[in-house]
Amino acid sequence: MNDFSVVDPTKIPPIAVASMEAKHHEEVELVNQIGRLIKTGQSGELDSEALHTKLDEWIEHTRRHFAHENRLMEEAGFAAYGVHSHEHTLVLARLELACKAWQTTGDLDALADYVLVHWPEWFQGHVASMDTMTAIYLSRQGVE
Repeated sequence: MNDFSVVDPTKIPPIAVASMEAKHHEEVELVNQIGRLIKTGQSGELDSEALHTKLDEWIEHTRRHFAHENRLMEEAGFAAYGVHSHEHTLVLARLELACKAWQTTGDLDALADYVLVHWPEWFQGHVASMDTMTAIYLSRQGVE
């Protein structure tokens, strides 16, 4: 189970701003740890405490990740800041809702659906589109 990945770190689309790329790799590592806990739990060996801790870490990391990108975009005067930051707001709310639902109901399958299916689809698309274009703009402004 240790080799299970929700997102293969080698498949994260590279982007032009190192600090943003580093946050993506950190987030994928967290999500992969959560994915392994979920898969182990689905086989009957759920470590609820570890999963709860990792989900809290993920929420906090995502808050910092999005705040970092939002600050870079705002400081650089990125024209699509409103659209990009709004997506961050929606995705963070969905993440918090999915985690709270699991903590309230204990429905591991619903959490698995979000973590293993919906989030990776969103993440790959977001990085390949919005983050890539944002990073190109930021790098041209001298942001590293």
